[in-house]
Amino acid sequence: MNLSRNSVVYRVGHAALVSAALWCAGSGLGADEKADLLEKRIDQLVAQLGDEDYYVRRHAQDELLKLGFEAFDALTAAETHEDLEIATRAKYLLRLMRVQWTTADDPAEVKKCLENYEFQNSNEKLSRIKRLATLEGQAGIPALCRLVRFERSALLSKWAAVEILGMGPPDKPLPVKQAEILRANLGRSRRPAAKWLLTYLRFGDDPKAALAEWNQLVETERATLLRTPDQTRSAIVVALIRFQINWLTVRGRRDEALTAMRTLIDLERSDSESLPELVEWLVDEKAWEVVAEVADRFASRFANDPSLLYTLAQAYAAQGKTDLAEQAAQRALKLHPGNQVEQLVAHLLTAYNLRDRGLFDWAEREFRHVITLGAPGHNYTVTAHYGLSEMFHDQARELQAAELLQEVVRFIDQNKLAAKEFAGRTAGEVRSRMHYFFAMHWAGKGDRAKQRRHLDEAIQADPNDVDVLIACYRLPNPTPEYRAKVLEAIKTTASKLREDMGAEPDEANAYNQFAWLIGNTEGDYDEALKCSRKSIELKPDYGGFYDTLARCYYAKGDYANAVKFQTKAVEMEPHSGQIARQFELFKKALEKKKKKEEQKGEKEDRKGD
Repeated sequence: MNLSRNSVVYRVGHAALVSAALWCAGSGLGADEKADLLEKRIDQLVAQLGDEDYYVRRHAQDELLKLGFEAFDALTAAETHEDLEIATRAKYLLRLMRVQWTTADDPAEVKKCLENYEFQNSNEKLSRIKRLATLEGQAGIPALCRLVRFERSALLSKWAAVEILGMGPPDKPLPVKQAEILRANLGRSRRPAAKWLLTYLRFGDDPKAALAEWNQLVETERATLLRTPDQTRSAIVVALIRFQINWLTVRGRRDEALTAMRTLIDLERSDSESLPELVEWLVDEKAWEVVAEVADRFASRFANDPSLLYTLAQAYAAQGKTDLAEQAAQRALKLHPGNQVEQLVAHLLTAYNLRDRGLFDWAEREFRHVITLGAPGHNYTVTAHYGLSEMFHDQARELQAAELLQEVVRFIDQNKLAAKEFAGRTAGEVRSRMHYFFAMHWAGKGDRAKQRRHLDEAIQADPNDVDVLIACYRLPNPTPEYRAKVLEAIKTTASKLREDMGAEPDEANAYNQFAWLIGNTEGDYDEALKCSRKSIELKPDYGGFYDTLARCYYAKGDYANAVKFQTKAVEMEPHSGQIARQFELFKKALEKKKKKEEQKGEKEDRKGD
């Protein structure tokens, strides 16, 4: 059909006027009504992609491009439209949108993560998705929502949703701000991954209905894994089931939660690298009977893995089956074939793993096995002495800690090895630590003379041991001369640590040591706080550094932040005795301060009356 130029102008202008009228009319409507209106506008523009007139088609295309990702779902549906012109232009627009995954409002770090995203392979795309989830302040959530809705790969869309699920509390409704961000960025997407997140939002309003819906979503995804495994992964299904289990537990439906846990076993294979991680998660959930069932299912795997065997022993012990627990622990101790060095390393790693899990008796057994198996003075043997002594110190078993290091000191003295290093420590550092533990033992007994004597020996052996300096600083009733001597030693060590920080600015330990020393004595607390934060920036996964940060806040009298960051330390290292003791100290200080402020307020109120 031929049209005059005037007719063309009219039709383009008419389309624009209709679109504008529809859009403006929504200004006084609610969110859902505006969304309906926008959908109608987009549908109209998509239909115009197949108009007989070129100018109408081009105008619709430009308008859809301006709308960007808001038109994505409709354009995706139009890719298979029976009108070839509509399908072709829809595909073209989708290609343009996918090249530009960022928006003008995205933070710089988000734009960096998504730079050239569309041209990466699947593994690199998944890596970018995971990086978005780790950005500070959850800045990557809007971009992740974009990927959930618009990533061509259903698999990557689901991975993006799983990352978002992992960013929120697993057993509580989402915080209001985070929920609003999800709602705003997910829109009305009907993709499976978007449905998961939209259902997640419902847990805040109607957890019972949301859980019922979630159970169905899990079954749907399990069926997808069986029918079309290229559309999902077992790890994705596991993430959904774990979320389901958390909410079943919160709702008091423990039997259903256990049933869901058993479905996790069905998703595992005997050679799967994720089996230890599943077992660890079951331990966190205290699902001891399910751990035993996993051990039965994968008996050969457990029989050859000391970590898994110790976990089975832990499960038996938790159920009161002490004989079975001891049998499993003994089998674990006898593993680690190979030459002597390989055995020493394997047993040391197992000992530290057990210590970190709070399985102290079995950890001690593994440490002592290394001490018995290795040669006196050997690096691995000394490492076992050190590891076990520090574990005893953390448990306030100071005499046993000291006596363990005394064995090493005797070997040094008998063989005249004062100039030699042992497991990366000088002979002086080993001797100093031994005397420090003896000092702590006598402090507990109230014998100040013996405490002072051992501290003097310790500081003579290693004048830069910050724990020794802190203990000297805390000695009661010091003479002015002794006090001045200790303060000068603290000042000297602080200067040395500053030099270490300058020489190796990316080494976290010096920052932490400085912060710990000043935070427990005196000096520039702001500098200590700054150094503590730097250590966490360099090594964010170590709970002991949060323990130091909390101590710095405590030194400044900021008890609220002290409790806040010590809570973090406890969460990261729940079996540390020192961290637990310091947590109690900070909580009491905060409670005392609050009580004092309340009493002051009441007193002022009475004055006002």
